[in-house]
Amino acid sequence: MLERFLALAAAAPVTVALIDGATGRITTRAQLAKRIDEIATRFAGAGFRERDVVAIQLPNSVDLVAGFGAILKQNLVAILIDRDATETEVARILGHFSARGLVYRSGEEVLISTRSAQRAAIPENARLIKLTSGSTGLPKGIVASDANLLADCLNICVTMGIRSGDISLGAIPMSHSYGFSNLVTPLLVQGTPIVISNDYLPQSVMNLCNQFVCTVAPLIPMVFDHLVIAAAGEFSTVRTFLSAGAPLPAVVSRKFRGRFGTPIHTFYGCSECGGITYDREGASVERGTVGQAMENVQLSSARGRLMVRGSNVSLGYLHDADTFERFENGRFLADDLIELRDGGEIAITGRASDLINTASKKVNPREVEQVLLQIDGVRQAKVYGEPAGARGEVVAAAVVASPDVTREQIRAWCRDHLSPHKVPRIIKLIESIPVDERGKVKRAVLAEL
Repeated sequence: MLERFLALAAAAPVTVALIDGATGRITTRAQLAKRIDEIATRFAGAGFRERDVVAIQLPNSVDLVAGFGAILKQNLVAILIDRDATETEVARILGHFSARGLVYRSGEEVLISTRSAQRAAIPENARLIKLTSGSTGLPKGIVASDANLLADCLNICVTMGIRSGDISLGAIPMSHSYGFSNLVTPLLVQGTPIVISNDYLPQSVMNLCNQFVCTVAPLIPMVFDHLVIAAAGEFSTVRTFLSAGAPLPAVVSRKFRGRFGTPIHTFYGCSECGGITYDREGASVERGTVGQAMENVQLSSARGRLMVRGSNVSLGYLHDADTFERFENGRFLADDLIELRDGGEIAITGRASDLINTASKKVNPREVEQVLLQIDGVRQAKVYGEPAGARGEVVAAAVVASPDVTREQIRAWCRDHLSPHKVPRIIKLIESIPVDERGKVKRAVLAEL
């Protein structure tokens, strides 16, 4: 991957690689290559050896891209840590995966710290460890090789028609799988420039796209919702709006298309595989699907769960520094439950782990949510299970609705449209569904309401 970028930089050194959305400052390919060399030299001076694990905790920036490039140059292994993670969380991650160092920012200065650590039990060709939630409360690492990352990048660019001459809005966190795969790797592999921002405000998103002639805008559902409500003006240059990170509500898709006259393309994936499906036509959520398989990705159903095959599938899980679990034969069995629709479109019908067990009967939260969203005045709904002793769980629903909607109306509607065991026993009327910066629902917060 790095060799591709260095060849691009040598062939067209003054071509723009990155633009700082706040200042307008341009970093050319040659300047980015130089910064990669500078950080790589600092890694060597700090005593890092090949296959040492080095964490990066930086906001969207030139140095985040250059830091990863330097890790490639020195044959190290990167962990990308959320820019907002606390010192305690960072320390826990470093210890859990035996990281030898951390790249971080103090003020405007980028620093590299070192620590004593044993060599993590990762494959020889490991290059990146993506973090995901583990069942014990400690993170689980998804280990990807350079070949996995390259395959995913090429799949994304070919499927979505992203070219070197495009300009991508870089507002989503580049430390997360979505931002890394859709922003960092296309820059390194084919030179697609990024307009860097750490601002999600809707008017800022629109202004940056128009000012810097962005043609591709990867965003999350929450931002699309806010754009419909709060942004003044029109997008003048964006060709492709991408939504990923969390399910895009059909109502947001319809409103955005009506407001701006262009559809949102759903991009569905996971950290274990990168891109899985893409909505080439646009507005697929209004049809109840997440599009069709990405180019070079093979999908099938294994007892209702999604099976993914392809060179993009990562090597496996690093549960801790000593325990690596390999994915067999480039296959990953996802937790998502699917249906294959006409034209090869995939519908996500729920998650195997989210099924609610109430008195030995299984309830799919998606089914109940779809019923709730048919009620006049209901804007959002999240259904989940709350512990209920010997009964197992009861169905709980967090609902965002207009003030005239009552719990009694919701229950009456559900009784008319659902089997008794599927009717929510707990209904929480709230102002907004709590989500993280990727737009994913905070289940623990819902349970505490």
